[in-house]
Formats: sequence, C-alpha cells, structure tokens
Amino acid sequence: MTPSRPTDLDKDWQELMFLCTKETEYMRGESHPKLLELVRRQIESLAGRMGFSASQIERRQFRAERDGEPIMRILSE
Repeated sequence: MTPSRPTDLDKDWQELMFLCTKETEYMRGESHPKLLELVRRQIESLAGRMGFSASQIERRQFRAERDGEPIMRILSE
C-alpha cells in the first residue's frame, strides 16, 4: 500500500503549525522583531484563507478534523 499524498489542506495545516511554532520561539526569545511581525502576517493570511474566523486567528485557536492521517476539514466558529 502506497502512502497517500498530502492534500493542499494538509500542506496548509503543516505550514500554519510551523509558523505558529516560529511565532512562539520569536516571542519567547524576544528576538527578531521584524521576523516575528512577518510570521504574524503570514499566520493571519494563511489562517484566513483556510477559513478560520478572525477571533480564532487572534486567539491562535486552530483546530481541524482528521480521518486517520489526512485532515478532512477545518473547525471554524
């Protein structure tokens, strides 16, 4: 059985989680203020395109429904 290819939604989710991790790192280290601002803008843009509400984006509360490995849908408010 061949592993399934990641969907666009899976790729977007992985990128969003990566960006959130970077945001946390930059905030904790109080370093790279320009990179932090760039990462924040990317999170807001990507999360908005994915269908998350403005309040979810502001709170950084991103959730998705999975069926095994692939993400089936985004859980928005």
